[in-house]
Amino acid sequence: MEDVKVSIIVPVYKAEASIVRCIESILGQTYHNIELLLIEDGSPDNSGEICDRYAGDPRVKVIHNTNQGVSHARNTGLEYATGEYITFCDSDDYYTPNHVKENIYAAMKHGSDITISGYYIEKHGKFVSSVHMTNASLSKDDVVKHFTVDNEVGGYCWNKLYKREVLQGVKFPKNLEVLEDTYFLCSAMKRARKIYYLAEPLYYYCDNQNSATRNMDMLYSDHDTVKYIDSYKNILANHRLGQNLENIIHGTMFEMAVAYRYYECQGYHHGSQQLIKNLETDIKQFRKAYYHCSEFSLMRKVKWTLIMLWPRLHR
Repeated sequence: MEDVKVSIIVPVYKAEASIVRCIESILGQTYHNIELLLIEDGSPDNSGEICDRYAGDPRVKVIHNTNQGVSHARNTGLEYATGEYITFCDSDDYYTPNHVKENIYAAMKHGSDITISGYYIEKHGKFVSSVHMTNASLSKDDVVKHFTVDNEVGGYCWNKLYKREVLQGVKFPKNLEVLEDTYFLCSAMKRARKIYYLAEPLYYYCDNQNSATRNMDMLYSDHDTVKYIDSYKNILANHRLGQNLENIIHGTMFEMAVAYRYYECQGYHHGSQQLIKNLETDIKQFRKAYYHCSEFSLMRKVKWTLIMLWPRLHR
């Protein structure tokens, strides 16, 4: 069974505190036919030197880049990857020992072009499983539902094993600062004939206090919009997902717009009046799709409607 090679791409930037744990978890996999690509993205700390210590391992390739961002780093990894299957890991996270074995066995058994597994997410110093579903083949509609409505599978690239063929011509977009992995997933799904969900947590997603998504100011663009909403607009503009999936994503954008206007009204963030106007425009634009979308429960719609109508009263 180990005649199938799996390439694992790890972008590395300012990761000197966590990269050893990440690398050791990958090299210690119970599935041995792996290729680890460490893409050092011009990191100003000792991350690059740490990566070079592993260059003597025949399974490891270390590529040093000037700093061009995580999408460029992952795309570099895709160029160098030689495995029949390709997956990812973030440098501040790590794998369970059976991560690769369980994913590749599921892919081979079920003939899946994209295999999605569960993960552990760190909350308040403890790891909690993301898994609520059971093992199942998923439609593309299911995947979109479960990276928007309940985030069971997420849009992340690190809990997905891609068959090489579905990634032909697929790249991470360099113009997106968030949801670039969701864009990548939507592009890969165009070629995917079968998608399988493995309901086991096999990845440790660690709480990185220095992550850009933890800094609220980093979530807003220079033109007074929310980057998550902008990214979803970009995804929809470049992928023909069909009306049902567009409604689901529009509904997600509606909730985001309501939430970010709530942050402004509650004083959690102090943006411009233009930001508030743009959020109100998004709320009006996506409200109809939200109320018509059956994937959002009645109770959920009531909750977000109340916050939309009285954002200063809810805490």
